[in-house]
Amino acid sequence: MGGARPKATIQDGTQCWIVKPGLPTDATDLELLEHGTQQWGRAAGMRFAQTVHHPIAGARSAVRVLRFDRDGEKRIMAVSAATLLQAQFPAPDTSDAGRASYPRLAEELRRIGAPAEDCFELYDRMVFNAIVGNDDDHPRNHAVIYRHDERRWRLAPAFDVVPSADDTPTRLFMQVSTGRYDITRESLLADHRRFGLLMRSQAESRLAETVARIEAAFADVRTIFNGEQQKLMHARLIKASALLTS
Repeated sequence: MGGARPKATIQDGTQCWIVKPGLPTDATDLELLEHGTQQWGRAAGMRFAQTVHHPIAGARSAVRVLRFDRDGEKRIMAVSAATLLQAQFPAPDTSDAGRASYPRLAEELRRIGAPAEDCFELYDRMVFNAIVGNDDDHPRNHAVIYRHDERRWRLAPAFDVVPSADDTPTRLFMQVSTGRYDITRESLLADHRRFGLLMRSQAESRLAETVARIEAAFADVRTIFNGEQQKLMHARLIKASALLTS
């Protein structure tokens, strides 16, 4: 498996999990931060991968993430957004960077036959990443899976959603609208039609409702985070909510 941090796959009964241990050099408990954020997305009504947090010793811990591309011994077809968008990561030069785009991914979802609700879900995840400060939302951290029961491709559960533990990001990795990466109300609304939100008023309502769901869900999950993380995420929530709804 790729990525900059160590990880392993384990099997627990019929379920397969990716296990990520913390590192002694981590300034904060990133595994707890990931677990809390994943639970936050689930509490807000989005399809986020299931996670379990395991304290180890001191400030260290591990998080395990349920693999959505496994069903017992069976492999489920999965394709990364990088492949769908033909976007290399890391991009070899700036000419390829624009391929990593939420609106383009929404269009690809429609092209491969995913339902409209997946495009709306993708929009909600974009808003969630903007609020929590997850600027590691590169195209290998998005995927689609083939649902045999539905006989079509679907947006995979959100995974590897880990907010920055340092300064609060002002932009995302993926474009939120054509040529724009900035976390602002206008940039998140500019390409609303490409997500299937045909009217500007429809997009504004969707944005407001998504922010409200994320705000309400934080009250249910805030105790998952440690004290430092609670303060950080609460401050980001207040700032981003005001920025995106005013």
